[in-house]
Amino acid sequence: MTNDDFRQKFEQHRKEIAVTDDKDSADKPMTRAELFGRKEPSAKKKQKAGKASGKKKRTKGSTLINTLLILFMLIPISLFIYVYKFYDPMESSNAAELEQNLGIDTSIAGEKAEPPSEGGAASKDDDDEKKAEEQAEKQRQEEQKRKEEENKLEEQKKLDEQKKLEEQKKLEEQKRLEEQQRIEEQKRKEEQARIAEQKKREEQQRLEKQRKEQEKEKEKQQANRGSHTVQPGETLYRISVNYYGSGDGVEKIKRANGLSSNEISVGQTLVIP
Repeated sequence: MTNDDFRQKFEQHRKEIAVTDDKDSADKPMTRAELFGRKEPSAKKKQKAGKASGKKKRTKGSTLINTLLILFMLIPISLFIYVYKFYDPMESSNAAELEQNLGIDTSIAGEKAEPPSEGGAASKDDDDEKKAEEQAEKQRQEEQKRKEEENKLEEQKKLDEQKKLEEQKKLEEQKRLEEQQRIEEQKRKEEQARIAEQKKREEQQRLEKQRKEQEKEKEKQQANRGSHTVQPGETLYRISVNYYGSGDGVEKIKRANGLSSNEISVGQTLVIP
């Protein structure tokens, strides 16, 4: 016999027991039905009644299980449609949490539903706390990255300013060197011009001194030798013979008077060296 048959038989033979005082029980007489009990049905009728009752109970139990199965299958499908169509995960932790919940719902779809326990609420709190920590960590990393970018830009700005100052200093140094070279070149040219002018002046002084010395020498010679006025019929040879005793003085007389030939004129004054 099955468990349902035992249960049915137990229900049929179960009787209500009234709790009364011993005195009342003793005084109250028992009825015939109570004394002999209800007449039991035949075994064939018992078997038919048990099968019918078991079939009805199985049908009710199967309907409830099917309903629960459909409900628990619709829950993960609904979550999947919501996630796929409407939910836009911004963080990997949210997606992982949804996948975990989806797997849990799918695994318990064919099992009997159980009331939510305190562990589920604690797990949700842990997930929320973990999500908050991850969000805070992400914000901290973004803030750190932003500060690093700002520091990098500031450092690059300082390097650019330093490079600009170095280039400006280099240009100023180059200009200073060029100006110094220009001044030195100008001084060199001025010195060369001064030296050239001094040499020119010295040369002029030398020539002037030489000219004066020549004039003095000429005057001295003229003072020593005197002069001669050409008379009619005189020649340079005759004058040379008169002063030097021979014709060797002709060239001296010509040089002293700047003559290029032996021709002289009457009345001409000649220097006799």
